[in-house]
Amino acid sequence: MAQPKKSLAELRAILAEVQFLDRKIVLMEKGDGFLLQVQYLEADVETGEPALQKARKWYVSPYSTTTEVVRTAYKAICTSMQHVVDEHFLYRGKRIYSPHYDVESLVELDQARTDRREPPKK
Repeated sequence: MAQPKKSLAELRAILAEVQFLDRKIVLMEKGDGFLLQVQYLEADVETGEPALQKARKWYVSPYSTTTEVVRTAYKAICTSMQHVVDEHFLYRGKRIYSPHYDVESLVELDQARTDRREPPKK
């Protein structure tokens, strides 16, 4: 038996049952499905001013099960929290794990020295 198609209202009702701190889960229509996004108010790491933070978007199929919808919300929250950790973790006063690094800069960094343990001596 095929999974029945869920409406925007049905998916929003499922997500209304999800709670995590002050995070809001927004669901919007997109093409053949929906996009789920975590949003919250927090000081901008560059300016220090309060700003609406919007995490990356996650696709939700209209044929998703309730478990898939809730699990996607959970994964979106986990990824958003990792983003916050990466922005606020400092070493020598610098954001060394910034999630905002340009991918091409990271490719160049790959050519830099690495910090590796010496193999054990036999």
